[in-house]
Amino acid sequence: MFSNLAIDVALGLIFIYLLYSLLASVVQELFARIFNSRARLLTKGLRRMLEEDDHSADLGWFGKFTFFNWFYELGWSVVYFFEPFRKNPFLKKFYNSPSIRSLGKNSATSRPAYISPQIFSQTMVHLLRGSVPEHKGNDVQAMKAALTHNYLHLAPDTREHLQQLFEDAEHNIAAFRANMEGWFNETMTRTSGWYKKQTQAWLLCIGITIAALFNVDSIAIARIMMKDKNVRSQLVQLAASRAPDYSAITDTLIRKNVLQKDSAFFRGDTSIRIFVTDTSLIGIYAMLRSDAGDAANVLGIGRPCITDTTSGHLTVRCGYTHPFQQNGWLIFAGWCITALAISLGAPFWFDLLGRVVKFRTTAPADNTAATH
Repeated sequence: MFSNLAIDVALGLIFIYLLYSLLASVVQELFARIFNSRARLLTKGLRRMLEEDDHSADLGWFGKFTFFNWFYELGWSVVYFFEPFRKNPFLKKFYNSPSIRSLGKNSATSRPAYISPQIFSQTMVHLLRGSVPEHKGNDVQAMKAALTHNYLHLAPDTREHLQQLFEDAEHNIAAFRANMEGWFNETMTRTSGWYKKQTQAWLLCIGITIAALFNVDSIAIARIMMKDKNVRSQLVQLAASRAPDYSAITDTLIRKNVLQKDSAFFRGDTSIRIFVTDTSLIGIYAMLRSDAGDAANVLGIGRPCITDTTSGHLTVRCGYTHPFQQNGWLIFAGWCITALAISLGAPFWFDLLGRVVKFRTTAPADNTAATH
């Protein structure tokens, strides 16, 4: 009996975490589109490749410490948010080249969120070749002169690296392009890691906000399910009925790279290509909000607001009335547990839900029932 109780409680909690993880992921994706996060992170990756982007030297002795560097880089991130090409003349030329400029969706999102390695190497060749005064058609000599005399005013490290790639290719343009594409892919692999960390930070912040707004107290939810068989049964049934829909949603969002399945978030070539429309995301959000309301009704916890007119004035008082939510510190701890669970991401909880459901359906029958 204890094993069935533990499995059902675990199944209920996993379902709750999956539901709110999906909700948080949809909210995070909407924010990412509003702020054009992918294009900005792609710009950051290209800035690290093509320009001098290490500001730690500005801090002097304090630059040796991660704590000071983190805040200093955060400040520069704010600066680059408003001025993405500040002190980056070559990066601006790169984005203004026709092959890159044409990839932008519109004037509001002029910088693309996706650039293929082939387009990157082609644009670099065009810039190097076109920077040589009185270019007479010998592309190899023109590119060698561009790197030797630094007509594009490249950062010293970038110029030296490009020279090394050019020498490794033995002055063959096709091989040089292949070397630049490999360099680009390596950088974008690291950029995908940056995006994953950024997404986890967003999910953690959104998770604590959702936990507070919806009163998703993990400690109280676990206690309620352990004490109340009816609640436990209803929540398991709700999880079973919604699992197919969540499977379709999770699979779609993973395939469209809205949800992260692993660290290689920038799949295919570099960044991601979004095909899920904003309207579809809003529809998914509305469905998840409805399911969250159903789960709250089953659990019987919320943040009720009482209207008081006895004093002659309309007064609204909100508080927690459930017996398992009388300690404010425990409520906050339950919210934090929920936020940490949400930050793990919906794919994690969806996979775990499938395993627990499979274990529950294949578990041996209770011994007491077998004796009758």
